[in-house]
Amino acid sequence: MAETIKLYKRSNRALQPSQIEALARHLHVDGKTQQTDEALACHDGTRTLAYAQPCTRFAGLLFFSDQSVAWGDATGKVLDAKRAQAWTQDLLAKFDLLPKAEGAALDFHLEAHETEAIVFDGKERRRVKAKTDVLSQLLLDGIPVVGPRAKVRGVFKSAERPVMLHIGLWDSVAVHETRERLREHDVVRSVQERLAQRENCGAKGYDLCDMRLVYMAGEFNGAPDLLAPEYHVEIQLRETHGRARPAAQGPRQVLRLPAWR
Repeated sequence: MAETIKLYKRSNRALQPSQIEALARHLHVDGKTQQTDEALACHDGTRTLAYAQPCTRFAGLLFFSDQSVAWGDATGKVLDAKRAQAWTQDLLAKFDLLPKAEGAALDFHLEAHETEAIVFDGKERRRVKAKTDVLSQLLLDGIPVVGPRAKVRGVFKSAERPVMLHIGLWDSVAVHETRERLREHDVVRSVQERLAQRENCGAKGYDLCDMRLVYMAGEFNGAPDLLAPEYHVEIQLRETHGRARPAAQGPRQVLRLPAWR
């Protein structure tokens, strides 16, 4: 029997002005809320908070930025990674922004780490703490979900408040349909057929470096708003220099192919 895989339909809720205003107060954005059919936004001159409503290109994306602070400035003092992670988790829970799933095994968690910069004072180079990054990991049925509409990213400096926050999550997902999953050797054959159609690609040759099965949460392209499985295949072309020199490593490229039929 052929192995199967699920396609999911995602849903994003429409935020009301009162909800974005509550978020704005939490993030210390003092401006007046502006509303259109496509988005809600609040801006006070230095801080901006915006949310893309359903059926827009980046439906469900919440974005915040604070331009009063230089994000990349290496000050040497940053917020502790555990405190940054806890702050972000509390925000998601308080404002009901955590993803939900019906008929799927959902695994969502946050990770945080301190990022250092190399500073040169004219005499020596040294590592200085520059920021604290918070990132999310999201799995559906054990398969990673990737893309701009399936992640959380936060950047913190020294204060317990982010200078940048990207929350691209759904309100809920449900099974749309179950299809036959393509086997990996069928994917390799599709890659070979695709590269054979390129001019001079067959003569150069290539190496298959990596193959990942993922759910891709890309831009909204019309209903139904699907989370569809894909294989991301990374290849590296070989650069040839004639007989006098051996083939060298060439550019890499990631090919996206459907994982179902």
